[in-house]
Amino acid sequence: MLLDRIPVRLRLTLGHAVWLAVFFAVIGLGIHRIVDHNLYQQVDAALLASAKSINDARYAKPLSPPLIQEFLSRHFGERHTRPYAQLVDLSGKVSARTPNIRVNLPVTARAWRRAERGLETFESFVGKRTGNPFRQVTLPVLQSGKFTGELIQVGAPLDSTVHALDTIGLVLWIALPTGVFLSAMLGYFLAKRALLPVHDMQMAAAKMGAKDLERRLDLPPAHDELRALAETFNGMLARLEDAFKRLRRFSGDVSHELRTPVAVLQAEAELALRRERTPEEYRDALRNILTETAQMSGIIEDLLLLARAESKSVAMQWAEVDAAHFIDTIRDAVLPVFEKRNVMLVLPSSPTPAKFRASANYLALAVKNLLLNAAKHSAAGSTVTLELTQVEQDVVFRVVDHGEGIPSESLPYVFDPFYRADTARNRASGGAGVGLSLTKAMVSLHSGTIDVASTFGQGATFTIHLPVQQA
Repeated sequence: MLLDRIPVRLRLTLGHAVWLAVFFAVIGLGIHRIVDHNLYQQVDAALLASAKSINDARYAKPLSPPLIQEFLSRHFGERHTRPYAQLVDLSGKVSARTPNIRVNLPVTARAWRRAERGLETFESFVGKRTGNPFRQVTLPVLQSGKFTGELIQVGAPLDSTVHALDTIGLVLWIALPTGVFLSAMLGYFLAKRALLPVHDMQMAAAKMGAKDLERRLDLPPAHDELRALAETFNGMLARLEDAFKRLRRFSGDVSHELRTPVAVLQAEAELALRRERTPEEYRDALRNILTETAQMSGIIEDLLLLARAESKSVAMQWAEVDAAHFIDTIRDAVLPVFEKRNVMLVLPSSPTPAKFRASANYLALAVKNLLLNAAKHSAAGSTVTLELTQVEQDVVFRVVDHGEGIPSESLPYVFDPFYRADTARNRASGGAGVGLSLTKAMVSLHSGTIDVASTFGQGATFTIHLPVQQA
């Protein structure tokens, strides 16, 4: 639409001006109509009073032009309105009239019809000779409640009335557009002033770059929509800053994870080619190369699965899952690691609920990653507990360990790919740092949530909530 291409401040100003124009037009028209009605009502009241006075005088004295003029002067004031009157019958004969009459007072068919019913008639005309407007009343002469065939007509020029209405109209035509214009200018100024914080936000945002995301917009002093917009923008900047930090750390972590196996591959190949070696030495070199290749392949596969899971492009195979069989499958998969690290695994004897719907392979991957992570960070002889319960409308998995725990400053990042609270990044502990990220992605595919609670040095608790209705 054309309106959408107009700047906001002009749109506000135009809307304000159009509304004021309509409002002032209605007010001006109303004022003009009220004044018009009141002026004509005053003239009609004076004309009718004069006509009735003349009618009453007919029975006291013979009606004559001086007598008519006397009554008219009494009610109108001859100096200002110069009224005139006449007495006319059915044949159109004028039996008496004022000497100052300058127009022919017409008797219309409408006036005759109303006179036959005993009603007065008010009409406006324009003089044929003078071209000036005048107002007249036609009053029937009644005797014993019946129309006698005579009419009393009293008229007065409308020069002063028309002049007053013209003056009022001129004032309104000047005052109202001027008021609309001044209000529009004031509205434009106020709109520009009100949108000034938006301009400041625009200039501040234009100066920001990927390296300036720590900057924040100044908040307007008023607690209004613009302040809420600035707060929302600052919140977006905070999220972008955090995302960029995670991206930079992810890039560094990927480089670190892949650099070591690539360096090992290169060293093994160079060492094997440096001189002639025995077949057994070549086999040892190839075994080392195969081991590092398998580790790199595992990292790449995990990253591919993570990318597919986060983009919701994983084919979910929903089915009714028997809880006891599901727990047994997970136990068989992780038990060798627990035995190797001399960590006891405690499983639920009678899991609740007995059955639930899920994509068993992906959910099992999530739970196994939590258990393996717990075993990796638990001391020999300690215990890791897996719980399966139903809380209201959620299926809840809880993995509790009593190991080294997670520092509070690391809790927001534990589900980031390759993140490790241990800055030394000890590869001997196993894993590449993608397990918890995969776990969160698998849980998200089930429309669930995962959270962690930990006190450094006292272990950690990971909790998965899966909605029953979704499962």
